Amino acid sequence: MRICGFLGGGGPNGPTAGRLTGRREVGSTPGGEDSFCMDLSSGRKSRPEARWSRAASRTRLVTRLARARVRGRPHTLSHLVTARCNGRCRTCLWRDHGLAELDTATVRWLYGEAGRAGMAQLVVWGGEPLLRQDLPELLLAARRAGLLTTLITNGWLVGERWRELRGLVDALILSLDDVGPAHDALRGLPGLYERLEAFVDVVRGDPLRPTLLVNTVLSVLNRGALSRVALTAARWQAGLYFCPMETGLVTSTGVSSPLAGLALPAEELRAAARTADDLRSAGFPILNSRPYLELLARDPELHDYTCRAPRARLTVGAGGLVRDCSHSDRPLADVRELRAAGEPLSRVLRLPAYRRMLERSASCTKCNNPDVIELSWLWDLRPAMLRKMAELTSL
Repeated sequence: MRICGFLGGGGPNGPTAGRLTGRREVGSTPGGEDSFCMDLSSGRKSRPEARWSRAASRTRLVTRLARARVRGRPHTLSHLVTARCNGRCRTCLWRDHGLAELDTATVRWLYGEAGRAGMAQLVVWGGEPLLRQDLPELLLAARRAGLLTTLITNGWLVGERWRELRGLVDALILSLDDVGPAHDALRGLPGLYERLEAFVDVVRGDPLRPTLLVNTVLSVLNRGALSRVALTAARWQAGLYFCPMETGLVTSTGVSSPLAGLALPAEELRAAARTADDLRSAGFPILNSRPYLELLARDPELHDYTCRAPRARLTVGAGGLVRDCSHSDRPLADVRELRAAGEPLSRVLRLPAYRRMLERSASCTKCNNPDVIELSWLWDLRPAMLRKMAELTSL
């Protein structure tokens, strides 16, 4: 079974665009052709075995998260594994083809150190991570370190490389900012949406399939896209996160917002929050929490929270610099130097600069991403976020 919905008339940007007006349940249709010719027979598990394996992994994740929280240390390593990208998204702050990236051995060391420091999970992003030919080797190192891995990708290469990645990815986030040719145009990759559809048709039947999620960035370039993407996410049996686009970074001299002109105005963000709430109520897989939607509707600039994200997450850039999110131009450390000196990654957590970052971040509300805000609420053990953890681990 799958969920289908009906959008109001007037076209994608018409007067009722972005509002759900009805829904129905219909029978599922046969999947598409296996256009990637993947052999899914090797290492095949029965469905009960696959469910047991996922449940065991999630139990390990929750246990490690709890231990890290009790110790007051980060539970997540966020790694911008490459700044290279085959897309040309106008909303991107991270694409930099001239930026050097860590070699294979150093990344393997980094992931091993994250495991030894007691971290629970790894988030791999870019750029486009699948441009790294050594990605399977890196994810295997993460698996051996005991990290659960989330991979964020635009999906252009995921179909042809999935055979190498099977069993190494716990959650797969596909970036999807619209549907059909409109999404292709936003990404500068003609044919991308068709590739995503073909891949999802295959991976849904894979017993080693990861938890599948969709991330949608809202901007003036894709007005009304939330409802359109929600229909696709429901058909893909994927959870859907949306977020207002990031417009810049916080530096030691203030906030730099080079992309501010692409951000949605406050009233449209309020409308997006209402649309998301309608979609949730109608049964669509919106994963933004209700407290986040209420905050976005009440305060679209999202100032009413206390940031704890740096306490929960350590971020490393493509070149190995450990990021200070409150002073993005002044990194905390360089993992290459730590490795060369025989120092552990956990050394960063004892630096005076790290403690100063935590102090500054507690009064900073520049980030508008739900992952930052909800991660902060989870650190504060808000009941809604504990329920959210249970919801995510059941996917």
